[in-house]
Amino acid sequence: MNDTSQPMNESRLPFNLARFFSYVSLVLILISSFILALFIGRTMISTVLSSQQEYALLLADNMNRQIFRKFTLPVAYASGRVALADPAQYKLLDDVIKSQLHGLQLETIRLFDNHDAVLYSTAAGEVRRTDLATEGVSLVFKGKDHHFDVISSLPYARAIIAPSIKDGSFLLRTVFPLTVDTDFKSIRFFENPGTVLGVLEIVQDITPQYRKTIQAQRIMLGAFLLSTLVLFLLLNFVARKAEYNLSRRIEHSRSLEAQLHQNEKLASMGRMVASIAHEIRNPLGIIRSTAEFLIRRHKSEDSATQAMLTAIYDESCRLGSTVNDFLDYARPRDPRRENVCALDVIRKAMAFLGQEFERHGITVLTDDLAPDVFIQGDPDLLYRAFYNILANAQQAITGTGKIFISGTTNPDGSTDIFFRDTGPGFTDDALIKARDPFFTTKDNGTGLGLPIVQSITESHGGKLNLANAKDGGAEISLHFPSLPQTSLTGNNND
Repeated sequence: MNDTSQPMNESRLPFNLARFFSYVSLVLILISSFILALFIGRTMISTVLSSQQEYALLLADNMNRQIFRKFTLPVAYASGRVALADPAQYKLLDDVIKSQLHGLQLETIRLFDNHDAVLYSTAAGEVRRTDLATEGVSLVFKGKDHHFDVISSLPYARAIIAPSIKDGSFLLRTVFPLTVDTDFKSIRFFENPGTVLGVLEIVQDITPQYRKTIQAQRIMLGAFLLSTLVLFLLLNFVARKAEYNLSRRIEHSRSLEAQLHQNEKLASMGRMVASIAHEIRNPLGIIRSTAEFLIRRHKSEDSATQAMLTAIYDESCRLGSTVNDFLDYARPRDPRRENVCALDVIRKAMAFLGQEFERHGITVLTDDLAPDVFIQGDPDLLYRAFYNILANAQQAITGTGKIFISGTTNPDGSTDIFFRDTGPGFTDDALIKARDPFFTTKDNGTGLGLPIVQSITESHGGKLNLANAKDGGAEISLHFPSLPQTSLTGNNND
């Protein structure tokens, strides 16, 4: 058993590896899809962020111009200096800035001086605070054109799986220098037009743009996962189907190979048995005929001599039957093709075995076998097959019993013949080995009965099936296919 399972496991190894690699591929594709989705999402975010930064620069530049034209310049001419501590000036600046905020998603706007103090803020409580200045403020005072910071209260990876993203989760902080408007740099009032007058900080809410990008990324990731799952299911299905087909083909090939080896072994053994049986049969015939002659000649002599002569005759007949079994199995012949009545052949076999059935109290019932059930085959070979089945059934029944014979003609013209006895039935081991030559459970059997039946059945293109009946006992069924009428040979042609 181990010898057959080990090659099968080895034959399944490539497809087990294929299935393993399909699972590994699934994991790798999932990881790569997630990374690709993150990369594409990051690229989309970078694009969105770049557009928002460009918009913020335009907004900051416009705010710088408006503050200079509507606040710094008028206040400088009117008062000589800008002092936001003056409520009137602060109010003017607040009006100028808020006039620019209509329809814009801005969180806060701050103005810083060079001491990091808040000169102005849309949140009034932040004025004069020095802890709100960021690194960008000092960088702009040192000459940097502008500075951007993204303020996030939610990690981007969590934002992808979050059910909802609240407004204000992602903010863009733009730090921009407040300078003299380029259109007024020629005014002598401003001795150094390039001087940074202050720093403008604009914080805008870019959560809506992030939200749309993340939603697109989720759809993309879901599409990747769905396509990966479909691809994996297809690959897994193909692997399983190929594994199943390959295992069946390997099993069939091994069966054919085992059958070929068995046939070669049996052929060589059959040639040897045939030659031995042929050499035995001739002297055996002389012994049997001599014993029969002596029985008739010394019929009136003492009973002991008669018993010995009878024993010699009976054993020579039994040995002759055994020799015939060997020859029938070793040298099967091609069957003739005739329309043979199954009931007639069975009655012929029963007539020969009738005394044995009567002596053992066995009843043979053929009520379910109609006279119109015909088999397209050789009557002599069919007789031999039915004889062996009935003889095996008689030997299997201990004490009295019954043998049920039935048959049917199928719509396609094929024929099924069933034999069921009331014996103990087949053991599990016998069901597997009963067709093997020389396997027998009887002390004086040759083990060729069922192999001869199988050989005859297969020579007719049929099939032999062995099973245990539901109600107990053995059940043997023979299936004979139909043949075209042109292949049949009538009785007149024999």
